[in-house]
Amino acid sequence: MNSVRIDLDQKLLAAAAAIMGTSNSNATVNEALRRIVVHERQLHHLERLASGALSARPGPEIVTVAGG
Repeated sequence: MNSVRIDLDQKLLAAAAAIMGTSNSNATVNEALRRIVVHERQLHHLERLASGALSARPGPEIVTVAGG
């Protein structure tokens, strides 16, 4: 893995670490990156669902049972 030197806002880094429960800067940055990727993928799928792009897929079969 490549090393990259960047300046981070230390207050923001500490706040993110507290929220995510990470123990060091490396873990905090990696977890933040992982979460944004997951979030964006979920958003993309929701947008496709909302636009009807997924409606061509068959849904679950609905079975009704008469009570009695």
